[in-house]
Amino acid sequence: MTQREHKSLGPKLRMDNEVTRRIRQHARAHIKTEVCGILIGEMRSNAVEVQHSIEALNATQAGTHVTFTQDAWEAIYKVKDESYPEKRIVGWYHSHPGFGVFLSDHDTFIHRNFFSSRDQVAWVYDPHSDEEGCFGWIDGALHRISSISVLDNNGDGIERTPREADVSQIELEDDSLARVHPEQARHAMAPWLRVSLTVATYLSVLLLGFAISWLLFPHFIPIPVDPHTGQPLMLQDDPGLSIPPHASPRADAGSPASSPPVAPSDLKRSQ
Repeated sequence: MTQREHKSLGPKLRMDNEVTRRIRQHARAHIKTEVCGILIGEMRSNAVEVQHSIEALNATQAGTHVTFTQDAWEAIYKVKDESYPEKRIVGWYHSHPGFGVFLSDHDTFIHRNFFSSRDQVAWVYDPHSDEEGCFGWIDGALHRISSISVLDNNGDGIERTPREADVSQIELEDDSLARVHPEQARHAMAPWLRVSLTVATYLSVLLLGFAISWLLFPHFIPIPVDPHTGQPLMLQDDPGLSIPPHASPRADAGSPASSPPVAPSDLKRSQ
């Protein structure tokens, strides 16, 4: 094998199985958005050894990309200096929820600007399919690494990461139905429907109150009154109204008009 052929194989990667467990757990806890973190380790025997990982909790997350912010870097270096002062950053990881293992243009930009050392790698994990892979520098370009070893430092070979079947029990970020059982989420009522039912309920109670009041309480019919005599007036055009007993009858148009009252002085003169 020539030196160039050996170089083209790319770096060798040795990954602690506890690191892969933590990466999977981190990604499965955010099944709809990308997450990222830092890989901690060292170069040993011409291989990149990944021994620890640090989650980038303050990274800017979205459905199709993730970005390391200034706050994220400050938090990462604080954990590294406290917990792994003798180790170095050998790469980073991020998730691709539902769209496979590859490096997008945005991922390539991050790797070229923040992880440009030849022994720094990029680990990608898809929590939907459980597919995972790693990319590194080969002949000055980013390619998928073929030589990967996952070390079982626990010695028992047991995978302790929750499997895909447990994803539905994990809280989903930015999802109003994440805390609801799937059957309840399916039958959840739309907000506009709840408002409509509330308005309809209040209107029904109001109409029912008017109906009960109409049936139980007496009704009053207004009758016009002559302002000079104080006597009620009969409405000729309304046959449904009767003349009260104390009201004076109205003279018919064809009957002779009644004579005006005669004063006593006029009576004496006439005699």
